[in-house]
Amino acid sequence: MSEALPLMDDQQGPMGSANVKHLCRMGLSGAGQVTIDGNYAYLGYMYGPEGTSILDISDPRNPKMLTTIMLDNKRSHSHKVRVVGDIMVVNSEERPVTGEPYDDGGFRIYDIKDKSNPKLIHFQKTFGKGVHRFDMDDKYAYISTEMEGFVGNILVIYDMSDPSRPEEVSRWWMPGQNVAAGEEPHPLGKEHRLHHALRCGDKMYAGCWGSGYAIIDISDIKNPKTLDMYDVHPPALEPSHTLLKIPNPIGGREIALATDEERSNRHGDEGKPHAPLYVFDVTDPTAMKLLHTYHVPEEASPYHGVGIRFGAHQFREVIENNTAFVTWFAAGLRILNFDNPEQPKEIGYFIPEPGERQMAPATNDVEMDDRGLLYITDKASGFDVIEFSG
Repeated sequence: MSEALPLMDDQQGPMGSANVKHLCRMGLSGAGQVTIDGNYAYLGYMYGPEGTSILDISDPRNPKMLTTIMLDNKRSHSHKVRVVGDIMVVNSEERPVTGEPYDDGGFRIYDIKDKSNPKLIHFQKTFGKGVHRFDMDDKYAYISTEMEGFVGNILVIYDMSDPSRPEEVSRWWMPGQNVAAGEEPHPLGKEHRLHHALRCGDKMYAGCWGSGYAIIDISDIKNPKTLDMYDVHPPALEPSHTLLKIPNPIGGREIALATDEERSNRHGDEGKPHAPLYVFDVTDPTAMKLLHTYHVPEEASPYHGVGIRFGAHQFREVIENNTAFVTWFAAGLRILNFDNPEQPKEIGYFIPEPGERQMAPATNDVEMDDRGLLYITDKASGFDVIEFSG
């Protein structure tokens, strides 16, 4: 197991290392992604009936709710959100999967010039269950979605130059997904799918759920090509979630970090290693090398044991100063430094209070504002603002 900072014994409620200050907690419904842009936070909800909220965070100790977009379809959720300028994009995905016809899979594009009154510009219908997580920049959206003829989510890249008319640019998938074109279905079925892909330069770094991780060349945006895949299964027990490139070299090497996502039901894997964080050398993007596997030990949180979702989940998807902010469900937010990629060092942590009627926190996502303050969502309930002094 990896080393973690000792728990602070003298705290009630939320717990944190000495370099973390808790500024605020809001009792919001369970949320997925949080995105920060200027003085505004955007939250996508896990379960509905809420879809997406916009908060004014000018005063981080007292965020103000400006508006919440409610869902029209009770079987949908919009738990992911991205913002570029005055454009907000949210996913629409079936939750739960019932096997009944579903016609709301895709993503919605909003004009948010007036933060208290978002206006729907366009609904881009995709297929099937719809869109899960995605990346976005000032020109393209990199969408993880089901599409007709494919098994499981694939990558679909859209040109967003005209938000009212997104145009599909290209697709990327793994062998065994394009069954309509005659590919032999993969033995894992829909477990063999894209979770999401993040752009860094002319490459995308992808978590591929039951099939590990992939690096994709998009130097020709119309023709994405797989450079390499690295499957951590076995020995990994949990599905692969995020592959995130550190933008700067460390010691002359290009480094990427990855997390598996611990399932809420471990299917008999209780007592076995939790979902970890991985460190990869991606200097040669056609030959990923695993350098280190990092586990947060159970004693690093008071919340652990049978039935508690403990392991890793998601990064703040920007890494600066070789420092990563990583959510670890029942172990809260872990702050890790990678100056030595083979020996990550924990330099801070924050463990929120469990949501109402919850056995443990379910720390889900994290983002940072321009002041360096951190915003943390909980999958069950709760929204926390903290300050990390380093």
